[in-house]
Amino acid sequence: MKTKGFLICLLLGIIYMACDDSIGRVGLGILPDEDKISIFDTTVVVGARTIEVDSVYAKTTSGFLGDFYDPSYGNIRSSFICQYYPSVGFPYLDSIVGNKIDSVRLLVYYSSYIGDSLAPMEVTVYPVIKALDEHFYTNVDPNDYCDMDNPLAKYSYTARNLNIPDDILQEYGNAYYISIPLPVKIGQDYLDKVKNDELKTVGEFLDFFPGTYLTTTFGTGSMLAVQEMDILVYYTRETTLKAENGNDSIANRASAAAFNVTKEIIQLNRFENKNPEFLLEDNPDKVFLKSPAGIFTELTIPIQEITKGIGKKKFSSVRLSLRAYHPDEWEYSLPFPGVSNYNSSSQNGVTSKLLLIEPDSVANFFQMRQVANAQTSYTTSFNSSTYSYDFNNISNIVQNAIEKAPDKDLKLWLIPVQTTWTAQQSYSGTAYVDYLTSHYLYPSGVTLKKGGDNLQVRVIATDLQINN
Repeated sequence: MKTKGFLICLLLGIIYMACDDSIGRVGLGILPDEDKISIFDTTVVVGARTIEVDSVYAKTTSGFLGDFYDPSYGNIRSSFICQYYPSVGFPYLDSIVGNKIDSVRLLVYYSSYIGDSLAPMEVTVYPVIKALDEHFYTNVDPNDYCDMDNPLAKYSYTARNLNIPDDILQEYGNAYYISIPLPVKIGQDYLDKVKNDELKTVGEFLDFFPGTYLTTTFGTGSMLAVQEMDILVYYTRETTLKAENGNDSIANRASAAAFNVTKEIIQLNRFENKNPEFLLEDNPDKVFLKSPAGIFTELTIPIQEITKGIGKKKFSSVRLSLRAYHPDEWEYSLPFPGVSNYNSSSQNGVTSKLLLIEPDSVANFFQMRQVANAQTSYTTSFNSSTYSYDFNNISNIVQNAIEKAPDKDLKLWLIPVQTTWTAQQSYSGTAYVDYLTSHYLYPSGVTLKKGGDNLQVRVIATDLQINN
């Protein structure tokens, strides 16, 4: 038994060394003659093609607004429909001067943007006139829910809001926003219904104000990463102030009620992609990835070729490596997807990765908000040192494919995703653990190399025969 234990431990070490080209097969010579270890090592070229997807699942309260063109990956246009969650009536209902609303504004807060900060853009706000369904795919048609003939507002803006001084931006951490005037009637009708005690529930509020659709109707060149939206209903109220002599005096003071976009309500995101024809053509040297909701890469792993070289042995390691071309050199080129960003000063956050998964599993994976399990799904990040995306061991999914259908090639999709993580402390340091995955909606693109040494899997398998 001790001999078996020793040999198994030795085997694991040899497997590790076999994965390292600089070590080779060192260690095999010290085994007893009656015990045999066979190591099978083969590399096969992976097929790849670019595929276009109509939509992706995007249940989120964050949205993107704008229109952006990239010469390598085409045009991306983003918009969204959202409901609002109301504040509890008016804090000073009985003191509103003249029972009158002064103004109503829609505030759109965005944490970042892509493209030309000074490109002139126009956003149009349309009213929602029908209750929103929980249709969280990004091919939603606004005509199904909105009155597209009677917009509520149009507003011109630039991504770098020149109305916000630089010192204010720095103080609040680049808290960009645009403020869109809406019809005062929205606020006045809301006040009148609250006064009449007609809006007691969220459902009653949503019947009164089903939501808005925001889309750009002029300009191209920038896209906003919207993090929060509020509709503020401004009014003047009477208040009592203490004068210096101790006497009370009546004064007017500005106040506001708010409608907010929160996780409790429905938001429907829409992405429209106009992809250049060359992205989908059969190219012997390139395949493409693009987000949001535009272009995936489909990989074909030749199972028969692997079994021909190795058989149906248990795999120790199956390493998949994908090399990337350098991005085009222009000022607003799309960033790469899958560039992970773990913040050591935070306990949680989000980061970008690439997901590898079978096509039939995609819908359930995202709708159930799963995470990669290293059995049927895998994630990796961009390696800037090697300019590649490396999946260090996908042996489980390849082994399963051989057992289920040894005569059929394994199809896998490569998809840009965003993972939500939490930091966990252990004796060995900080570990970042993913607990939720969603499609990566930030505009990004990468061109991958294919053919020959550029896109391949290295398969290592072992046989161990131990004689007592």
